[in-house]
Amino acid sequence: MSNLPDHCVRLGDLDQARRETVPGAQLTALRRAAPRLREHIRASGKPSSVRTFDLITFPYPASFALGGAAWSPAPYVMMTNRMQVVRFEAGGTTRTLLVNPSDYERGMKTPFFARTAELAGDFLIKNVLTARWGAPEIHLANAGIAPEEIDYITFDHLHVQDLRGWIGPGGRFPRARLLVQREELETLAEPAPLQAIWYVADGLTGIAPERIITLDEDVLLGPGVALVRTPGHTRGNHSIVLNTDDGIWVISENGVSVDAMNPRASRIAGVARHARTWDVEVILNANTREDTLQQYNSMVLERTLADPCRAAPEWPQFFPSSELTRHWMAPGLAPTYSHGAITHGDLVMGRARSAPLPGRAGAAASREARHS
Repeated sequence: MSNLPDHCVRLGDLDQARRETVPGAQLTALRRAAPRLREHIRASGKPSSVRTFDLITFPYPASFALGGAAWSPAPYVMMTNRMQVVRFEAGGTTRTLLVNPSDYERGMKTPFFARTAELAGDFLIKNVLTARWGAPEIHLANAGIAPEEIDYITFDHLHVQDLRGWIGPGGRFPRARLLVQREELETLAEPAPLQAIWYVADGLTGIAPERIITLDEDVLLGPGVALVRTPGHTRGNHSIVLNTDDGIWVISENGVSVDAMNPRASRIAGVARHARTWDVEVILNANTREDTLQQYNSMVLERTLADPCRAAPEWPQFFPSSELTRHWMAPGLAPTYSHGAITHGDLVMGRARSAPLPGRAGAAASREARHS
């Protein structure tokens, strides 16, 4: 590791399992090792608080979202991207971590979404199919958190992310540092063509090296707050693991809904049948194909780390960073169950959610997203 903060602790529980080079043997080893890691994180304590905020609802190809398992004529599903604000005590100081604070206006420069807007029509994409629920800095202001209070930013992966507005010169979070896996930085530095369509090519250009904390291992940032390597969706993918009063949560986009983590319980047409027919236990978010077997193993790891939901024990507390969302434009493609938010601890909010920005369509989609 490089420039890792002193309060961070390396987690080596999965080291031996990761040394397995045969995918099937690695899967078996990860199943055995994951409970040790889960209990290690649980025993470390809990963060002071966790809050969740909706950022944007947007279209995403249906063929990617559930790996082709779902039956629907709709070419797109709708996804809602969400951010978590996590506060924890470490080294005698309160630290604030932003999880997945997407700068969605800059993110539209990603080649895939720029090309989609060109083909489908910029007005349709931005004003009919997309609903904005508040930018990260608006949500933080509503929560009474100043930009200067943000210590760290992390994303489960850097698809569609442009960090210059957050931590570049003149960025809105003057103290924040990015926590990112080395493999993710290496991919962004020289992506293959099938990778490049998902990245903002200059999304880290001009950011001072000291603003980036490069990770090579699983780490515990503070009590009950861990970053666990889960390669697959991208090679540098990691999952944010949080221990709360409701148990352990896992945040990532290896899967787009809890249906992906327990497909045989899914009520989405075709998903349960696909799982039974092909004897699979997870359904991949399949917009990248670089490490499919690794992604499968990582999703089983994520499912094993997450505690079951108390209200619906058949579903793990897996929280997609961008979640499949009910929408009239995508008939039959709604999650069977949605956790809605991760809420924990004592953060006092000014307002629970901001209203959709003026002039943007999709309020009905948001209501359905929150109650599906």
